[in-house]
Amino acid sequence: MTTIITEQVRAEMAGLDLGHKSRDVRVLELVTNLAKDPRRSVRGAAQTKAQEEAFYRLLRNDAVTMPALLKPHVAHTTQRCAEVAKVIVSHDTSHFEYKGTREGLGRIRTQSSQGFLFHASLAVDAVEGQPLGLIACKVWVRSEQCTSVVEGANGPRKKSGRDYARDQDKESNRWVEQIEATEKQLADTGAKVIHVADREADIYAALATLSERGHSFVIRLARDKKARQGEGAPLQDLTTLARLASGCVEVQAPIAARSATTIPQRSKTFPERESRTAKLEFAATSATIDAPKYASGSLPINVVHVRELEPPNPDQAIEWFLLTSEPVDTVEQVVEIVHAYRTRWLIEEFFKALKTGCAMEERELESLHTLTNVLALCIPIAYQLLAVRHLARTKPSGSASSVFSPTQIAILQAKTKLGPNPTALEALEAVAYLGSHFQPFSKKMPGWRVLSRGMQRLHALEEGWVARAATEIVIER
Repeated sequence: MTTIITEQVRAEMAGLDLGHKSRDVRVLELVTNLAKDPRRSVRGAAQTKAQEEAFYRLLRNDAVTMPALLKPHVAHTTQRCAEVAKVIVSHDTSHFEYKGTREGLGRIRTQSSQGFLFHASLAVDAVEGQPLGLIACKVWVRSEQCTSVVEGANGPRKKSGRDYARDQDKESNRWVEQIEATEKQLADTGAKVIHVADREADIYAALATLSERGHSFVIRLARDKKARQGEGAPLQDLTTLARLASGCVEVQAPIAARSATTIPQRSKTFPERESRTAKLEFAATSATIDAPKYASGSLPINVVHVRELEPPNPDQAIEWFLLTSEPVDTVEQVVEIVHAYRTRWLIEEFFKALKTGCAMEERELESLHTLTNVLALCIPIAYQLLAVRHLARTKPSGSASSVFSPTQIAILQAKTKLGPNPTALEALEAVAYLGSHFQPFSKKMPGWRVLSRGMQRLHALEEGWVARAATEIVIER
């Protein structure tokens, strides 16, 4: 028994080659069963004890690796990118944290926590805003063991703040590395590529390298910089120059709610707020950034300033400074840059789909190798979940049959208030209802856990529905 999403996930694995036919077949069995219920464990995805043991052997096999498992999905993503004129690639990093001691994991946020870091590059259709899939990624750990001790000149010593800072400096190279990997993968597609990243990518060396190599980018400013406008002009803060630019357009934009955080530094950067429709003004200017002390030269750059007019609370006012290589000569160009940056939220939803929808941090696997192999299998599943959710939101009048099978639609009609000839949005709302979400999407969008719970119940109902239909056929005979 397969579903639309399951069939799409299987299609993403077309072209898989692990060097042995039996491995390829076993991977398709596992990913098919996970696609039916992404939160289930590997043990739960097995239908027999023998199949369970075979799944675990597969994941432990040294010949089965994350790059090999992801190769078909990346190839399909590349093909989808070749079919559009412009591609936005959103880059970001998340971490996966686990309890207990597991082979190959390293420190995450504290010396006592362990896991691995995952840097993803998600391709998005710049015009339609539809996610196209993962185009590149990188996994790494910060140390072999979760230890605070390093080897010094006079023997082992406790790690210092400088040691941790050095680790972070090495990690910062990933922004340029991943952008280069993306450019190489998309070189023959013919699509224009714009790289988008949040404040963590605001590193002078990275900006200078991207500009030197001719890569297009939109990166949000994190740390103010000294800049000048015109040769011989005095150095000023870049934010000051951007705020002096005249607004060129005003727009209304929905702002999502944000929960409070107990982390002091994060609460200043990301204060709590309620959802609202904000009135935003866009302005743009050009400047030359002065190189920091550790570098030389200067960097010409364009800056788009986004600020909220008449915010309900000054502390919650929206204000972005977007550094970009793209031209800002017209209103249309400025709006396009802001639109490119706003697509970045899709990669955050992608991480949520992996962590919550696919329960990646709840996996009981015992090593980095097996965890990243399961992550590779969950990536095409998370992509399909994200694509379906986005399609329902952006094209609500589309038919439910593009997302759900006839049997699933019949079940939703029997168990919810779903009417005849439903749209994709109506069907997804019915799934959320099965997951105990009783509000329309226009008022509150359900989280990944709710949708996953609804899909899990739908699949359980589907199994009973199919079993009953089979019994009725036998009785009639």
